[in-house]
This record gives sequence, structure tokens and C-alpha cells, in this order.
Amino acid sequence: MKPVVEYTSYRVYIRDFYAERKERTGFTWRDFAKAAGYSSPVFLKLVCDSKANLSEAGVERVASAMGLVGVDLQYFRQLVAFNQEKSSAAKKRIFAEMRKLADENSFALVGEDQYDYYGSWLNPVLREMAPRLTGATPAQMAGELVFNSDTTSVKKSLKLLEKNGFLEKDELGRYSQSNRAVTTGNLDVTSLAVREMHRQMGELGVQCLDQVPVNERDVSGLTIGISEHAFEKITKEIAEFRRRISSIVMDDSGEERVYRLNVQLFPLTRNLPKEERHA
Repeated sequence: MKPVVEYTSYRVYIRDFYAERKERTGFTWRDFAKAAGYSSPVFLKLVCDSKANLSEAGVERVASAMGLVGVDLQYFRQLVAFNQEKSSAAKKRIFAEMRKLADENSFALVGEDQYDYYGSWLNPVLREMAPRLTGATPAQMAGELVFNSDTTSVKKSLKLLEKNGFLEKDELGRYSQSNRAVTTGNLDVTSLAVREMHRQMGELGVQCLDQVPVNERDVSGLTIGISEHAFEKITKEIAEFRRRISSIVMDDSGEERVYRLNVQLFPLTRNLPKEERHA
């Protein structure tokens, strides 16, 4: 099986470890639990099914049962903490420690490049803009942005885009988009960065009310009272709307500007009392 440092879910790693041992030796969940010091024969299966978590002591016992030592043990500890943490701020701190561990021990974290890509609103903007500005310097690119950014930030973003394969630069210094698709995927690591991207783009949406002329933007909204059933129908309609917008973009040519489209639907109240219906 893959080494633990190639996993983004400790639950998947434990399940894969169990499956491999079971195939080779007839290993059971009871055997696994006993080796890790648990009285319940199904506790570790519950952990793998996301129905239970590992305590700090449990992390050490399970890691010992799987024979993890050294860097693998350090990574497993961090991975458990990252997967079980609920706070985005705490997750960021833990992921920073995971990156430090990876850097010190010369291995790459899965999803690290997507995390970096979604870490700043500049990255997707420059990925679209740089190929259109032939021969432009980072300072000139910064000057073409509607929202303030400095030359240093643009240089940093371009370097990241090249390093991670989102942009390519030829011998004349001209940029082009690589064939690499930009996807959010299903990684817990990536979703953390995507939340940061949504936050930054939301803040730019607020700034645009004062900085962008009305004829160059479209900002509107509805405040609505709906049922759970209507919510589900609306979210499906939004997904279909995004697909239609993507189709328009794919059929377009001769890009003139880079735009951002935010589609937002979020609750403003907690659940309200059910409406009484009289016969």
C-alpha cells in the first residue's frame, strides 16, 4: 500500500492498512482493535466509517499497531488532527505544520499545489490575464487590475503559477495556459483553500460596489423565505445555471476582460416555526 504521507485522510489509510493485512493474513477488526488496545472489536471500523474519532492516546496506540515510526508517525499525528479539526483557522495552522514536516523531509503533500492556487484571488486572475498581455511586466499587469495589488504580489503569483504548472512561459517571456485543468477536487486540504478564495472574492464583491461603475457590473439579490424542498430545487437550478454560464464561456473567443461571478445563497435566520395550516 502507499506510504502514509501520500494520504489526505487518516481514516482511508487505516482502512487500507486493514484491507491489506486482511488479504494477506486473515486479519480481523477484532485483531486490529486488540493490537491497538481497544476492548470494542468494532471501534476502529467505526473510526473508518467516520462514526468515531481517535483521542490523542488513541492516535499513539493505533499508530503503534500499524508500525508507524519516525516521519510517518509524525505525519499520521498531524493528519489525524487536521482531519478531525472543525475550525478553519486551526486547520490552517495544522496544515502549516504538515507542510513544514514535508519540506524538512523532502516529500510533497497531496493537494499542496491546489491549496496554493486557491490561496489568493490573484492566481486565477493572472492565469486568465497573463497570456493576453504579451510582453507585459509584473508592474504593468498590476496596473491592469481593478483592485489594488502590488508588483511583488504579482511576481509571487506568476512564479507559483509556473512552478505548479498552471502557466507556461516561453523563451521570449510570453505566458500561455498549460493543459492542466484547474479543479477543486474533493480533498479536505483543497476545500480549506477554496473557502479562503470565496472569502477573498466575497470581499472584492463588496469593494466593487464603490470601485466599479454600475454599467460594468451586475449586482442583485433576493431575500426569500423558503422550505427545505425549495432550497434543494434552487441549489440544483444554480448548478444548472453555472453549467450554462460555463458553456457560454467555452464558446466565447477574443477575451477582453477577466470577470468574477459569485453565486451566493445562504441562510439569514435559524429554522423558523412551522406554519400552521387550518382546514
